[in-house]
Amino acid sequence: MFNLPQLRYHGPFVQNIICGICVGFSAGIYVALNLLGAGGGRPDSAQLVQIVNSTLCAVWFFSASFGGSILNLFGPGITMCVGVLFYVVYVGALWYFDEVGKLGYPIASGVIVGIGSGMVFITAGYIQTSYPEEKEKGFYITTQLNLQAMGSVIGGIIPLIINRNSTTSSGVPRAVYIAFIIIMCCAALSGLLLLPPQKLRRDDGSVVAVDKARGPWEELKSNLLVFTDWKLLVMVPAFLPAECFLVYSGSVNSFHNDLRARSLLAFMAVVLQIPCGFGIQMILDHKVWGRRKRALVGLTVVAVPLVAAWIWEIIRVKGYDRHNPSTNPTDWTDKSFGWVFVLFMLTWISCSLWQYVVTYFIGALTNSPVKLAHYAGVFRGVLGAGEAICFGLDSIEIPFIKEAGGIFAFYCAGVIAFYYLAFYHIQDTMYFEDGEDGVVVPNHILHEKGLDSEASPAVESAQSVVEEVDRKN
Repeated sequence: MFNLPQLRYHGPFVQNIICGICVGFSAGIYVALNLLGAGGGRPDSAQLVQIVNSTLCAVWFFSASFGGSILNLFGPGITMCVGVLFYVVYVGALWYFDEVGKLGYPIASGVIVGIGSGMVFITAGYIQTSYPEEKEKGFYITTQLNLQAMGSVIGGIIPLIINRNSTTSSGVPRAVYIAFIIIMCCAALSGLLLLPPQKLRRDDGSVVAVDKARGPWEELKSNLLVFTDWKLLVMVPAFLPAECFLVYSGSVNSFHNDLRARSLLAFMAVVLQIPCGFGIQMILDHKVWGRRKRALVGLTVVAVPLVAAWIWEIIRVKGYDRHNPSTNPTDWTDKSFGWVFVLFMLTWISCSLWQYVVTYFIGALTNSPVKLAHYAGVFRGVLGAGEAICFGLDSIEIPFIKEAGGIFAFYCAGVIAFYYLAFYHIQDTMYFEDGEDGVVVPNHILHEKGLDSEASPAVESAQSVVEEVDRKN
């Protein structure tokens, strides 16, 4: 039976919850806006907003790829707070665009939130993979990503309530933007509560991890070296399409459905993602199975419906002409809406769970907080690059079938890469491996293995830093 961690401010689980709330009420609301279609704007402005979003994601690639250095220099609290505040600028720009129709502010906000999203997601990936013990990583990943989904639920239910009687394809009401901005500002302030791992204690009394201070040059060099890690490079095809479905689903949703149907689909997708997330967590943290079996079973459970969903999607959009949108968009009262609903849920949930699997694989390759900060950055950077490509392709209105086919191809490549890593390179523990800088082995594991008084050089180095931190405190 799974035992919940203790709820302590200086405990890693509470820190993971705070982080999830920050992501949910920033990136989660961003997702809700995009699922409404055209980034929250009217369908006739979709192309212009796609350009803004492609700018956002292009900047996100660089801010995330090298943002691990920012995180390691300034810590999770400041990094998260500033990142969330940049999302406020983005929502304000969409509001401005909906009201005025001018592009200057939205394009500038795309650059700003591109930097902010990198900061938010690097912090999130760092905490969900480096703060838990190995046996808890699936639980921490699921908790945080489900809190992000909860942010999207709240972001989806607000326009759903406001638009429940609207059968037109009009833009997002002013009240929605105001509510989102207030929520995001509160989330930014809560980000300041995040603490670095050396200030946290596990339930058994051990320090979570040690993240020694490094200068900017040393941090940049460490960041660049991560691009020579072949295991990380093998996963790039899996990273690239991880959020392309948001762009694609938002475009098809806007093309095919009226506003209240889009609002319902956006809301129900993230609602159903949450219980499915807990289901995959039970596999990834299975107490009897080794980590290799957990990875293989979890990957299969997600990959099968994912592949089926994209094959169905390719068949469905074969006859769609983006230059001739329907003059009578589908409403939730139409008979055809049932199949639209089923496919949207299947695509959304399987693609969302893909991120749970990706993050688990990253966390299974190392426990080092230094490496994980950079790994999380590369993952989010490549993910942002994939999203930027999709936004760019959307802006020139390529056929939906070509866009769906390209995304599907990268998912298939990612599935193959993960099966290879699961079979040959995932170990049951990384605690006692050399090169795991900053890792502190939990006291109960040292006791179980009879290593209370001896450990690997990496562990001994970490323990010496812990003692130094304790003296300073």
